[in-house]
Amino acid sequence: MLAHIKKLDDCFGQFLVRVSCPCGASRHIEPEALARLVRWSMTLEEARAAGVLLAVQQESGQVVAVATSRPRGVPKNPD
Repeated sequence: MLAHIKKLDDCFGQFLVRVSCPCGASRHIEPEALARLVRWSMTLEEARAAGVLLAVQQESGQVVAVATSRPRGVPKNPD
């Protein structure tokens, strides 16, 4: 979880948005997909409260930013 990311345009959108439902279901959404529905400067909490993310319309739903994973076979330090 990336706690320092608050808006969709933080870190140039190089992360994923994890949407978790109270029932335990979750999915990952790219920030670009959300920015097409709302503005880039919208915070993750505002997107949840605005009802854009249907899975978390309830108060107990959670929207957080998570790091993207490297593809398999790509080393941490290529040197």
